[in-house]
Amino acid sequence: MSDLQTILAAGRSGDSAVPYLLDLALWYQWHAGRGTLPPEWAGFSMAQVAHALGVAPWIVERPWRVEYHGVTVTTQKAEGERVMRYETPAGALTARWSLGPDGDWWQTEYPVKTAEDLPAALAVVAAQDYVLNVTPSRVAHDAPPAENTHSALRTPHSALITALELPMHPYSDLLHTLLGWGEGLLLLKGEGRPIILEMLALLEEKLARLTAEIAALPGAVLLAPDNLDGQYVSPRVFRESLAESYRRTAEIAHRHDKRLVVHAGGPVRRLLSLLAEAGVDVVEGVAPPPQGDVSLAEARAAAGPGLILWGGIPQDYLLPARDEAEFTAAVHEAARQAADDGRTILGVADRVPVGADLTRLQAIPQLIRQAVAAD
Repeated sequence: MSDLQTILAAGRSGDSAVPYLLDLALWYQWHAGRGTLPPEWAGFSMAQVAHALGVAPWIVERPWRVEYHGVTVTTQKAEGERVMRYETPAGALTARWSLGPDGDWWQTEYPVKTAEDLPAALAVVAAQDYVLNVTPSRVAHDAPPAENTHSALRTPHSALITALELPMHPYSDLLHTLLGWGEGLLLLKGEGRPIILEMLALLEEKLARLTAEIAALPGAVLLAPDNLDGQYVSPRVFRESLAESYRRTAEIAHRHDKRLVVHAGGPVRRLLSLLAEAGVDVVEGVAPPPQGDVSLAEARAAAGPGLILWGGIPQDYLLPARDEAEFTAAVHEAARQAADDGRTILGVADRVPVGADLTRLQAIPQLIRQAVAAD
């Protein structure tokens, strides 16, 4: 069985007690871009850093781009701020982001402010086209570091998981990018509902077409980067606005022998069984408080036996502000629960933060071994 199959099926291989996988993208891009990688990793690719940490590299590639026809889109960047402007036949819209302390862009202004902006937003969606943009990956050719002293899983140096990123599913996409989770939800429940439903239908068609094109590419994983959060998406909303969309994506993925991974960014306990019913294979970002609302054991009880769970370690515990004993206890508990489950991938939910204590990050494989040995 390959390392990819082992991790995604959450099986055991050799002496690997617990499948373990990290999303290093945010942490790596921040430090590599600022020249603050640890000296021993200077010049390393993200794949090489992952190998040094004892995990298979999880590499996300976006094989598509967005083009607009009949709408002019301009972006301006200043120190710590990004502004995007849409000029449409129905009017102009403006969105704004600020650079957060975690290295992510935080959206501070959404294009749609009132119902009067919806015709212009519909024009943007109608003009938007997803275009396949396949370029050969260079990361797969990155050699591993000569030494891999922290490996708890003895991951083969050749192992590398490339996830092909999809656009967000339309409900999440509209609220994350055009409408916002405040005014947008109010418009969806009120006078804006007919136009918003039209926008959702257009995006569903575009997503299904692109998904079929991406699923035909080489690889085994499709990633839906929806940042799913049960604080904003109730089970009722999921059934009404997301279930069929996920089901369609999962069916396309499975026809091409691929697995569908959905990224969660908050509490998801009440949505796990619904994701499983929709055919989703893996949920990334499962975590207990303070980040999420469900431990791995609780998540298994909620999700049923089929769904693969990925996470368990809240990212907060890797920050120096949290007591190291809390971190150790959190890893031990998550590792024990993952070992008992057999269909769980242990990891930092949902991504390794830019301020992570490197010593703690390096210690996770050893803590996993300790936890499993003590059981």
